[in-house]
Amino acid sequence: MAQKRLLAAIMFTDIEGYTSIMQKDEQEAISIRDTHRTIFNSCTTNHQGEIVQYFGDGTLSVFKSSVEAVECAIDLQKQFIENKIPVRIGIHVGDIVYTEEDIVGDAVNVASRIESCAISGSILISDKVHDQIRSHRHIESKFLDAYELKNVDSALPIFAISNEGLAIPNPKEIKGKLSQYRELEKSKKRRNRKLIRWGFAILSVLVLISAIYYFTRATQPDDLSIAVLPFENLSTDEDSEIFRDGITEDILSQLSKLKDLHVISRTSVERFKNSNKTLPEIAKELGVSLILEGSIRKYGDKVRVNAQLINAKTDERLWGEEYDKTLVDIFALQTEISEEIVLALQINLTSEEQERFAVIPTKNIEAYKLFLLGRKEVDKRNEESIAKSIELYKRALDLDPKYAEALAEIANSVYLETYYAGRDPEEASRTANAYLDQAEAINNKVSRIYSVRGLIYNIEGKKEEAKKSFERAIFLSPNDVTAHHQYATFYYYNHEYEKQLVQAKIAYRLDPLSFVAANAYFTALVENDKFKDAENLMKTVEKSSDSNNKFVINRSFFRLYSATKEFEKSIPHLIKLAEEEYAYYRFLGFAYAKIGDTINARKILRKIHRIPMNSDDDRNYQLAVVHSGLNNIDSVFYFLDTLKTKHSKLFSRELDDFFQGIKEDPRFPYLLRAHQIQE
Repeated sequence: MAQKRLLAAIMFTDIEGYTSIMQKDEQEAISIRDTHRTIFNSCTTNHQGEIVQYFGDGTLSVFKSSVEAVECAIDLQKQFIENKIPVRIGIHVGDIVYTEEDIVGDAVNVASRIESCAISGSILISDKVHDQIRSHRHIESKFLDAYELKNVDSALPIFAISNEGLAIPNPKEIKGKLSQYRELEKSKKRRNRKLIRWGFAILSVLVLISAIYYFTRATQPDDLSIAVLPFENLSTDEDSEIFRDGITEDILSQLSKLKDLHVISRTSVERFKNSNKTLPEIAKELGVSLILEGSIRKYGDKVRVNAQLINAKTDERLWGEEYDKTLVDIFALQTEISEEIVLALQINLTSEEQERFAVIPTKNIEAYKLFLLGRKEVDKRNEESIAKSIELYKRALDLDPKYAEALAEIANSVYLETYYAGRDPEEASRTANAYLDQAEAINNKVSRIYSVRGLIYNIEGKKEEAKKSFERAIFLSPNDVTAHHQYATFYYYNHEYEKQLVQAKIAYRLDPLSFVAANAYFTALVENDKFKDAENLMKTVEKSSDSNNKFVINRSFFRLYSATKEFEKSIPHLIKLAEEEYAYYRFLGFAYAKIGDTINARKILRKIHRIPMNSDDDRNYQLAVVHSGLNNIDSVFYFLDTLKTKHSKLFSRELDDFFQGIKEDPRFPYLLRAHQIQE
């Protein structure tokens, strides 16, 4: 008998309760069966499927595409529901042996078992089918659980198609052809929970590196850029979400060490957690050519990792692989993973790079969890959350005193308290550096140690120390967005604006959806007189930013239009700024004066006289700026007299932008000396 082997999507259907209907009314049962077959035949043909067999009240069919199979099932159920025919559908994809009369194979058995778990009006699919429909956003699905099915070797994750109108079984009430060992397997799950959690991060890194190796060897794109989307969490553990977040960060940390790969940062990637956007849409926003997505699911002492690499421009699946692992001793995998990374990428690593790749941050799972929680707290950027992060990091260190990354993060949080909690900078610097010294003594390959040192040295004006620290951080991790961002700030403080632009541009490309990175890049563009680029950037940010950033956006536009002397454009932004901070009234009055609107300029003068201010110094300095715009020279000298305003530093900083009109006056040199400003 001729036969052939092929990969196919297999669909089973049957009419729920058909035997009971037949016993009650044969004619009604036959009518239901005939209608069922008519609908089934029409839909299957429309979706390029092939009917293999009708058997009683059921059907067996195959499709070349999992997407076509699911779309057909949705179409079927809509018509069955409309005709009040209670049908169950199950779909699986796998290798089958196709004969002239029938199809056989393990995949057929699995599809049958899945269908038996369904309820009337529902469509159940296997995890393999789910992986192939993931990027097709018009098909919605819901994870139910992993089930032990009869004559199936391992627990099988099952999903329900959840498009509108379809039934979804209660995961706890699934019956069907389940194995008697399901409860025993649940017990194993509980015993192995801790091992599996840590294995998530390890296995994900391995999967990602293997994917990149395959793709780069096959196509060698000119611009190798990738976004690693948070893997879909199919676990039901109470704390599994924090580990899911950790997986993405672990992958990014590994990949950030590779200078030839452009890796989007965690801040920007997290925007797409649970997003309904298509992969091409996500890729366009992030500016990447590749996207890696996948899922992680655990059952018993096993972990299944599924990953696929997508051509972001075409939404084409370039590579995909599924890994099933049994975790007996997860820590024994550390050496194996380091070796796999080197082999997969075919990189000739230096001895220092080999040491860097081989380091395991911690072997304590609970310490790792506390570390992830601490990082989540510090991201909130407020006094309470930063204090909480320090507490969590310290608890992690109680469990693993050699956790260098935790020591570096404590140092970062300690110094952040100078901004958010009023902590004394000198004391914070001493404390933070003590933690950094401890971290460096344990592992001097951690980029975070040096980016935090650079931040502190930069604030303290220690230029050479700061420069060396930032260079070391970037050497260890070329894709470290924080290091690049802080390095740009370093060059800004030192008035090296071209170098500032280089670092700010890198940081923005690594973190394209970060407002902080965008604003820093905007500043660098303005300092380098790239005004049109700066304007376009801020307009893009304005469209996508939330309301919390509106003040900074308006301030940025004001800075831009002041630099270009486009005062009319600056006025709408200054009006909004002045409503929140009275200090901006001086600029608003100046702008009105510069466009010849003396009526509104004088209204601002009257407002400055009336509104409550912190001191007369504030009021007099603001009046001086507006009078400068109106070219009232005598009034400017009157209000800038040191007896009336002590804002010498502010006057020095704004001298070139807002007091050009008084520089030719013979009183000007005396005014500068009074304010102790060097000509």
